[in-house]
Amino acid sequence: MYSKRISQAPPIGRGGACNNCKRRKMRCDGMRPICGSCSKVASLGDCEYGEGGRTYADRLQEQITALETRLEELQNPNSTPKVLALHDPYAPRSSHMNRPASRASGSSQRMSTSEGRTQLAQEQALMEAFRPHALQLGFFLDAGKIIYAFSSPDSDPRQRPTSALSAAMVLLGAYFSQNPNILILKDMYLSKAVQAASLGLSESHPQKILHTLQANVLIAHYFFLQGRNLEGRWHLNNAVSLILSARMHRIRSSQVQDTQFITACSTTTLPPARTVAEEGERMNAMWTVLALNCLWSAVEGIPAFIAYATEHGRVDTPWPLDPNSYTDTTFPPHLRNSHTLQKFLADIPDEAHSLLALYVKATVLFEQTTMFWKRYSNPTSRTPFEMQGSHSTFQNLLSIITRLLAEVPPIESGASADTKKRLFVIHTILRATMIRLYCTFGRDDSSCRPIFLDMAEGMMKCLAMVDMESTAFFDPIMAVVWGGPASVFIQSIQTANNANETQNSIRLLNQIMEMMARYSANNVLMQTQLAEIQAKYAAATRR
Repeated sequence: MYSKRISQAPPIGRGGACNNCKRRKMRCDGMRPICGSCSKVASLGDCEYGEGGRTYADRLQEQITALETRLEELQNPNSTPKVLALHDPYAPRSSHMNRPASRASGSSQRMSTSEGRTQLAQEQALMEAFRPHALQLGFFLDAGKIIYAFSSPDSDPRQRPTSALSAAMVLLGAYFSQNPNILILKDMYLSKAVQAASLGLSESHPQKILHTLQANVLIAHYFFLQGRNLEGRWHLNNAVSLILSARMHRIRSSQVQDTQFITACSTTTLPPARTVAEEGERMNAMWTVLALNCLWSAVEGIPAFIAYATEHGRVDTPWPLDPNSYTDTTFPPHLRNSHTLQKFLADIPDEAHSLLALYVKATVLFEQTTMFWKRYSNPTSRTPFEMQGSHSTFQNLLSIITRLLAEVPPIESGASADTKKRLFVIHTILRATMIRLYCTFGRDDSSCRPIFLDMAEGMMKCLAMVDMESTAFFDPIMAVVWGGPASVFIQSIQTANNANETQNSIRLLNQIMEMMARYSANNVLMQTQLAEIQAKYAAATRR
């Protein structure tokens, strides 16, 4: 603290008091570096004044950051400049960090403009690194349009991503980046993404609900990939809460709305969709979140957070179409729907065959079968009455899984890489679901082993249609889904009665472990699941 004040400030205007005096509601004389009121309090240091919305400490930190960055560039001319802050993508492009071509003079202004361009280019590059994997990470928006709007100085601000969404996309881009200078900054990107997502609904943006929803989905995936399931689940639950409070599960509902379930919170109220395409985007968002919720609920062995079997959680939203298929013809204005999932689980056929619809159906069956398996797989916990009901449930699930397996198209050689990967994931989840269903009553039953082997062989045939060399990443849930068949094959190795069956199980198990090893780099979840399988296999072969 200074012992004397070294400058006499001119009379201050309204709102010109230092931050400490504002908080303490004291009269401020504007003296610098410390005003008269603050000089009487020993614990207070130099005053901060918020001229233009930025305090002295803000400006000082900005200068320090700029100098540190410039110093590092001079010391390491070949390195990629560090990105130390994410700019506000919804802010006007005339701000000093976003202006593409400033005519202002002065070295500090030129430095800020240069840094702004470098930062924008770096963030855009990271978004582009994320883009090829967007579908595998539950991205339901148009990544290409968002990246263009983010990077183009002439784009409509309403089309740009919110701070929450851009920070989440940059975070996943850093995850996929091979640049060591970027990798060391992942913790910083994570911190910024989490903070931005927590403030997403407070942003002034017409798409803040969908963008905050998407940001939480991406951050959840990041945590799952890092093996931090609790944090991933927290962000996924945030996304689910947004779905319910914004009533996206009741889009085009034919049922009269029950006002007791309608939130009074204006921050999560969606205005009417302006176009069919916009409405379709909301539908795809809802189904994407529901699918993730089903998958990770099954992983944890708990019912889905969206309780779609209850009246409050009932889903009336129609099955989703492919992203570019929403038109007045395919989705006419008069279309209304109700009880979408209840009808599906009652084995009532429908015409919903888009890739997203098939994916959602597979995840719902995976969750339903897991809950069934958890409830009935232990013979000592089943009463005769429960057993009577369990067989009808078993037959119903078996019928739906069998029908859906027949409806999912085969993986064609001419299909796009994204289509092949999505179809492979759907086929794999369904076959793993069938294995789990039969494990409920007959894991040790020799009559079930041909079914297990047939399902596993089907997975391998589908995998053969995917270009493994060009596929750098798979849906994170595969780490867990592959674990189910692997456990069955380990069990088969231990109990098989003939050498041929044992060799088949070993061959298929090795194929699964090879796949998991291929995709375990930077994927803690995959590494953990693979290590568990390897340990079980080693223990089985020692006996």
